[in-house]
Amino acid sequence: MKETKEIPTTMDVAGRIALRVGLMWSASFLCTMYGTERPLLSTLSTALGLISIYVLYKQLKNYRNLYSTVNWWHILRLSFTTCLLAGLLTDAAQYAYFLWFDNGRLLSLLASTMQSQEYRDVWQKMFPETNLNEIQEIIQTMTVRDIMQQLVLYNVLIALPVSLLAAIPVKAPAPSKGL
Repeated sequence: MKETKEIPTTMDVAGRIALRVGLMWSASFLCTMYGTERPLLSTLSTALGLISIYVLYKQLKNYRNLYSTVNWWHILRLSFTTCLLAGLLTDAAQYAYFLWFDNGRLLSLLASTMQSQEYRDVWQKMFPETNLNEIQEIIQTMTVRDIMQQLVLYNVLIALPVSLLAAIPVKAPAPSKGL
């Protein structure tokens, strides 16, 4: 008699996978924040982002091999849910960073970048109708809440392409040969 494995809920599996992926995304974010002064950290940030997609793919592939009856749409839903949960974990890390560790560092870096003449020239060529002084004032008045609203939206928008990148190559396991 052949036993069938009961498939766990999508949220249970996604939560376990999202912990790994979300920690990698959070570390990638922190490397990005400190990568402006240290190029090696910036490179590590990019590497962590790419490796996280591979880790997600491997976890999805292992899940599909373990539960061979699930279809690809289930894998895509699992991947998307995982990316949304990993994004929430990353949001929490980003919020903690901006609340306790940043102390206005990002905004002052943006303001000093906007002071550079090269940057101003490029900005004027790309967006001739905008006033850089107004944009600079907006940046200087941003709060942690304003920054987090943008980051949460970004994390939600990035979840679909990342989940697609991880889920597309996941194939059904090869049928086992009977004896």
